[in-house]
Amino acid sequence: MTSHARTPLRIPLALPFLALCLLGCATAQQTPESAEQLATQIQALVGDAACDAPAQCRTIAVGARACGGPDSYLAWSTLRTDEARLRELVKRHAERRQADNRTGRLSSICVMATDPGASCQARRCTLNASGYGTPPGRAD
Repeated sequence: MTSHARTPLRIPLALPFLALCLLGCATAQQTPESAEQLATQIQALVGDAACDAPAQCRTIAVGARACGGPDSYLAWSTLRTDEARLRELVKRHAERRQADNRTGRLSSICVMATDPGASCQARRCTLNASGYGTPPGRAD
């Protein structure tokens, strides 16, 4: 009977400790990712942007300038990249950059980055040289 009397007492004493552990885990998951962490995830997802054909090469706008528009464009390949995951990470990255721009009251060069397009060069998707892309919203 002595062991039965002590067992119920251990459970109530363990509950506050368990609650603190769970609260700590929940708090850690709610910490917003930095723009740098998201950029690292984007680069890891794109990887080497391997391609077998030019049709596999795409570009995506990345980041957010303080005066509007993306920071840059990134070449990626449909061969190995999960497009839905890439778009989700890029969206979160742009949102984080916009928030950083607002809270930091940052300025930027206020020059609109244009999509240069991408091509398959040496089995890797690369951005075309500046001036050779198709302006957004226009298909030639």
